Amino acid sequence: MAKVSKFGLLLLVVGCHSNDKSTTPKNAEADQGIPKVDPTLCDTQGKNVQTYDLNHDNKPDVWRLYKTEDEGGTKVEFMTCKQVDFDHDGRKDWVVAYNRKGTPLYEMADFDYDGKWDMKAVFDPKTGLVAEVERDTDFDGKFDVKEIYDTGGQLTSVRRDRNGDGQPDQWEQYKDGVLIAILYDDDFDGKVDRREEIPGAHPKVEMPTTMDPTATGTLGGTGSGAGAPPATPAAKPAPKK
Repeated sequence: MAKVSKFGLLLLVVGCHSNDKSTTPKNAEADQGIPKVDPTLCDTQGKNVQTYDLNHDNKPDVWRLYKTEDEGGTKVEFMTCKQVDFDHDGRKDWVVAYNRKGTPLYEMADFDYDGKWDMKAVFDPKTGLVAEVERDTDFDGKFDVKEIYDTGGQLTSVRRDRNGDGQPDQWEQYKDGVLIAILYDDDFDGKVDRREEIPGAHPKVEMPTTMDPTATGTLGGTGSGAGAPPATPAAKPAPKK
């Protein structure tokens, strides 16, 4: 299982888009200076909320949500969500949701405490392995990197938005955990202009060509081949006119 710590504390994810939604819940209790669990981050209906005051300022910093179900006449309680305010400013900095088995479903983190999410991850509900991760690497309020993982939790593709237009223009391709090729859209027109193969890479399978849709892809959709932009038919395409 891909642990949260693997991503430095630490989705579904749709392309590179703005993540400027505030992490502060809009409710009367929060406005009065008493932070409350945020119902927009995870389902709070019918949940038992337990709070913890880490810095002893009489304000909660951790919110744990529990659900109780009847299982053969026995009451079973399990945690469904955890929200944490690390810097004690009333805004949530880390959220993780779980299913009944304790498997993580999704996770969000605000690393620089500016009230905007810098990382969102989605996990396979059956295995708990990471499936997709979006990152705001320059902390400008827009996700510019999307990582795609296979069913075994192994990285297969990284898509980057270098010019901040919300569309990927660099695609890193991995096989068996090894970076084998990088494709570039140098003029940002949505088409692959060149391919760079990584010296010394020895994957167990044949490397994709520019005609292989898994060698491209967009930040939207699911899987490494979803929404692939047009690619030049040759392995080393001629410069566009």
